[in-house]
Amino acid sequence: MVIYFDNAATTYPKPEEVYRAQDAYLRRAANPGRGVHTLAVESARAIFETRVALASFLGVKSAERLVFTGGCTQALNMALKGFGLASGDLVITSPLEHNSVMRPLHQLERAQGIKVQPLSYKGSGTGVVDLDELTSVLANEHPRLCVMAEASNVTGELLDIAEIAGACRKHGVPLLVDAAQSAGFTDARLDDLGISIWCASGHKGLLGPPGVGILYVSPEVELEPLIAGGTGSRSEELEMPGQYPDRLEPGTLSGPAIAGLGAGVAWLQATGIDRLRRHELFLAERFLSWAQARKDVEIYGPEPGGLRTAIVAFQVTGISADRVADILDRHWGIAVRAGLHCAAQAHRALGTAGTGLVRASFGYFNTADEVDELCRALSRIAASGG
Repeated sequence: MVIYFDNAATTYPKPEEVYRAQDAYLRRAANPGRGVHTLAVESARAIFETRVALASFLGVKSAERLVFTGGCTQALNMALKGFGLASGDLVITSPLEHNSVMRPLHQLERAQGIKVQPLSYKGSGTGVVDLDELTSVLANEHPRLCVMAEASNVTGELLDIAEIAGACRKHGVPLLVDAAQSAGFTDARLDDLGISIWCASGHKGLLGPPGVGILYVSPEVELEPLIAGGTGSRSEELEMPGQYPDRLEPGTLSGPAIAGLGAGVAWLQATGIDRLRRHELFLAERFLSWAQARKDVEIYGPEPGGLRTAIVAFQVTGISADRVADILDRHWGIAVRAGLHCAAQAHRALGTAGTGLVRASFGYFNTADEVDELCRALSRIAASGG
């Protein structure tokens, strides 16, 4: 039996309803939107119902502006490469961005001559981004786009996204939010916040399966399609349709994954997002309290009580992160993740680019006893020197 603390990579297990929804879809599946026969209509209805439910969950008035993608990485690429950035345009980011943001931006730097400027790291537990610095850059350097991960996938630090969105609106700069680690954990009301573009994974905090992501494009923003193809609409034209979501949804959607995502969101709503958040933070705080009492475990990120998700990053003195993760897996049956977590910029900000960190990410289906087992295991590993 594995004790699973890698929920930041993908949540596990999923609610039983998610498995059942995918199975039910596949047993009555056709190509949605590509016919008027019963199976095609039923498939399209399942996708439509998930889109409407998500719009309600995320506080979006125009459900058609929610686009299903193959994942958050694809959504971010569609947003960044479809935004129309040109030579000389400045894009500002948080200091803790994932490679799913930084690599597309790097491509755009090389191919189109844009400029990318990460803000300085304010420090663990202090809000990540200095609002005064952000405001100064917005006012004086006139960036074309601001890109922020609402929660770090390395340290679990949360940004005050409402405060950042307000500053961006004041200066007329669109805000793109990477919600891969915050969707399903924070109370997202996208229209109220005035977020321009929002991208999320379906298989993390929203408890759906892999293979589906979400891209929200506000009515004030238009994206050029990254991929072109059949949509089942305007088939007589070579141009992609102008209406959403068809404009950004060519090809056959992953109906089973979308149905599973709908079931995951329904389960979240029925259980209560506050209840999930309280339990996950309880587990994180339990681990942090243990770690704080030790001299051989160093925590990176907010201390207990800080603004955070249930992700905790740490080092065990004198033992490499990879070695710690390997021992936990082979000898204790505990799954964590070690390394740079596809976020080299974040590790440079933290000063751990040369060593990496161990990351434990707690989920709703974890227990206090499992956290205590992780603490016992790390105590033994530290005492033995690895």
